[in-house]
Amino acid sequence: MTTLNGKITLVTGASRGLGRAIAERFGRLGATVVVNYASSAKAAQECVAAIEGSGGKALAVKADVANVAEIRSLFGEARRAFGRIDIVVANAGIEVVGVSALEFTEEQFDRAFSVNTKGAFFTLQEAGRAVADGGRIIYVGSSTTAFPMPGHSLYGGSKMAPRFLVEVMAKELGARRVTVNSILPTTTQGAGVSTDNVRPAAREFIERFNPMKRMGTVEDTADAAEYLAGPLAGFVSGQHLLLSGGGPA
Repeated sequence: MTTLNGKITLVTGASRGLGRAIAERFGRLGATVVVNYASSAKAAQECVAAIEGSGGKALAVKADVANVAEIRSLFGEARRAFGRIDIVVANAGIEVVGVSALEFTEEQFDRAFSVNTKGAFFTLQEAGRAVADGGRIIYVGSSTTAFPMPGHSLYGGSKMAPRFLVEVMAKELGARRVTVNSILPTTTQGAGVSTDNVRPAAREFIERFNPMKRMGTVEDTADAAEYLAGPLAGFVSGQHLLLSGGGPA
């Protein structure tokens, strides 16, 4: 079984969805978790309470990853509180889907790319500077970067650039034994636009093309994060772990 005893971890966008599932999993594995959130202090404190209830230690820190100064403040607060950072999960993101490539607006573009691209880039950059030797950096991307689909030009496009950065950083940080990888989840129940319901088109796609005939779950993504954060993945770097159940996306 994986153990993260004594590890200091930072997860962005950890108050809900995939980030919360990863943060709570790390807490159960013995890690100290910095729970980043952008707006809901209540949800972040619920995540902290869940981690502490399982025997872990956690601290909620507010920061909007679209703001570089707030990213740097987030990392600084984590280091001041715990002395170092061993594992970073760059998860924070927003979904802008169902919009044709011929119809998206400048406002939609700016919003998607400010969080998903700029936010991820500078989170990963700060992680590369801050994480201890032998540490782990994990980017939560999207399966749409591997399988482009209609209506996903903004979302997939904004997620593609950080995926490239993962490969570059794996080469630049390898001498420090720091691994840098990404997780590419498929449509996931309980995360993003599928938090409360599933779009009919997505449900039909899953039924037709996914061999397992189901959506992903937040626990599927937490499983992948557990592997990449743990000792078994020490020689895995610059990789993109697609979570699709054998399907195309």
